[in-house]
Amino acid sequence: MLSENQLLNHIYQTAEMGREGIQSVLKYAGEPKLVSALNSQMDEYEQLQNAAGALLQARGEPPKGIGPMARVSSEVMSTMKAMTDRSASNIAEMVIQGSTMGVTKSLRTIRDCDLRDNGVRRLADRLLETERANIEQMKRFL
Repeated sequence: MLSENQLLNHIYQTAEMGREGIQSVLKYAGEPKLVSALNSQMDEYEQLQNAAGALLQARGEPPKGIGPMARVSSEVMSTMKAMTDRSASNIAEMVIQGSTMGVTKSLRTIRDCDLRDNGVRRLADRLLETERANIEQMKRFL
């Protein structure tokens, strides 16, 4: 069984990975509506990351960010995919894939957590809602 702090770190890292992923493809997005949608998603991830970090710090635990290998791996893969196809459809597909992974891992982590704090539960639910909304938002660019 995972602790609530482990779930909060998962939320923190998932939001960080979402921001990193968007930043790595944003420079290839040319369509203004796509750029606007990606910036909006990045802002939401930043809010989630800040909220998870604040809850962790209030519990006396510093947030643990994603590791450098995960960051570099994500950046390289995203850059290669975006460089070969800069279309809005390809970028949207990449974002959908990332958000789908976020939903899958989050559902698994939430299921394995002994959730007692309603604030942590609300934040976990907000992460899931955000990932699902991001998927829906990106579908119109396919």
